Amino acid sequence: MQSGFQELLDEFLLEARERTDEVESLLLKIAGSDPQVRREAIAQAKRELHTLKGNSGMMGFSDLQQIAHHMEDQVEGLDLSQPVVDQILVQLDGLRRGLEGIRSPLAEEEAPAAAAGPRAEEKREAAPGAPAIRVPAVTSLDAPENEASHDLAAPIREAAPEAGASVRVPFAKIDQLVELQAETLIFRNRLADAIAKGLQKAKAIRLNAVADSPEAAALLAWEDVDYARQALEKTLNQLQEQVTSLGMVPLQSLFRSLGRIVHDESRREGKRIEFEVQGGDTPIDKTLLEAAGDALGHLVRNAVIHGIEEPARRRESGKTDGGNIVVSATLESGEVRIEVSDDGGGIDVVRLREKARRLNAEMAANASDVALLFEEGVSTREDADLGAGRGVGLSAVKRSVESHGGRIRVRSRQGFGTTFSLHLPVTASILRVLLVKADNETYALSLTAVSETVNFQQRDAHEVNQSAVLRWRGQLVPLLDLGVAFGSRPDIRNDGFVMVIEINGRLRGLVIDSLVGIRDIVVKGLDTIVGKHVGISGATILGDGRVIMILDPSSLVAQPPSPFRRLQASVDVAGRGDRV
Repeated sequence: MQSGFQELLDEFLLEARERTDEVESLLLKIAGSDPQVRREAIAQAKRELHTLKGNSGMMGFSDLQQIAHHMEDQVEGLDLSQPVVDQILVQLDGLRRGLEGIRSPLAEEEAPAAAAGPRAEEKREAAPGAPAIRVPAVTSLDAPENEASHDLAAPIREAAPEAGASVRVPFAKIDQLVELQAETLIFRNRLADAIAKGLQKAKAIRLNAVADSPEAAALLAWEDVDYARQALEKTLNQLQEQVTSLGMVPLQSLFRSLGRIVHDESRREGKRIEFEVQGGDTPIDKTLLEAAGDALGHLVRNAVIHGIEEPARRRESGKTDGGNIVVSATLESGEVRIEVSDDGGGIDVVRLREKARRLNAEMAANASDVALLFEEGVSTREDADLGAGRGVGLSAVKRSVESHGGRIRVRSRQGFGTTFSLHLPVTASILRVLLVKADNETYALSLTAVSETVNFQQRDAHEVNQSAVLRWRGQLVPLLDLGVAFGSRPDIRNDGFVMVIEINGRLRGLVIDSLVGIRDIVVKGLDTIVGKHVGISGATILGDGRVIMILDPSSLVAQPPSPFRRLQASVDVAGRGDRV
């Protein structure tokens, strides 16, 4: 296939997918809407289908054109009952399958199509269940003298660039740009560290130098270099923000698919549910969009199936027959927070613990309510069907979110509803971390996992079940010495700092020697030769070229606390200053 037609086909497919998504979103708004909203949604759906029909016809896809035309006729009638809407949604799925089946058959039969002559047509078989597609011969579309080629491109190609105009760029090119920007961050940190060392040495020499000596002049030169470095860093920070934003996509595209999940599952469950989304323009790294989509799909299904009660039970509780599910997204503190809230019955803790006790008595006795909710196999539903009941959904959500450096929290009030909060980094390649030292090793820990850092002396530790704990804000926090966890020391250190981290309601106090500072780092995955190690999620390169490990808070929280060691009389811990 010649490149001209391929580019045109890519444009058509991209726009067609966007229009089918928009039609689906509009159809889902029709049910239960007031007359004005209903009329506007129907009118917009007709416009989208009409444009899709016209573009399909101009591309020669007669079968897709007929499907779009039939759907347009159905939407034309204002009597869109729920069964009619369901029927149109099924046809919309068939249209999607037809679009997905276009590219591969064309590529496979490129040569025969080109050899067939300018007026030949080839009937292409799309994916199973999709309509057959007729595609005009390539040569008739790409020939410069062919007037139809010009007319065909007119409704699809972008207009000449103007103020506010946009262009479509392949994500592969954006990925390359983001990777180059990440490498720039490494060299920026390296330059900052080198200049800091040079300034430190120059200042030490100047103390014993005459005011107009070469040493004093060298210090002034280093200060000029540092000033230039600071100005460059401001520009690089702005460049980093802009480049990072190129790899972002709005969550609105994901929220549209959630509306379909609510529609289908509520119909199957026999429940009436109003679905609302907020903050759809919130951006997220496209590499994290898939993880967010998997997690939100499970959470929304969970809200429909487990959260919202049947109409009869809601009436008994003094509620309206129909439930409400709200998905909202906000950008705060360098991370994206997505919440899934319902006004259902909340989490039945007693039933949850009973199910967990039948599954694993020891787990049920030691785990918190929130932790039990994410254990695989634990479900408050007794029977399994196509939607839920095996207790693997929330476990999958937890693994997916934490594997991408995020965390999940739960708030629930029995009888009033539940809210799941997903916290994901804005970008997957650059992470803001706290650098710490333990036994001469430097580690990085995501700031989103750190609740607080406190000074520590061994006399602050207490013994509970032969394990070391710290009294913190009215709670007993199990202590885990980072050196003990990684085998660099036999038992808990005498003094230092404690980083209190929280994952899914579980707390751990990581005992370390000192805090180095906050940095933006580039996340690097571990080579398969290295394998996976408990407590480690990846690696990064510091400004001085050293490779350090990135800590995995979720696996560290699951590790047993360090054994309690009584303070020895010979150990002198007095007079220690804070080391930051």
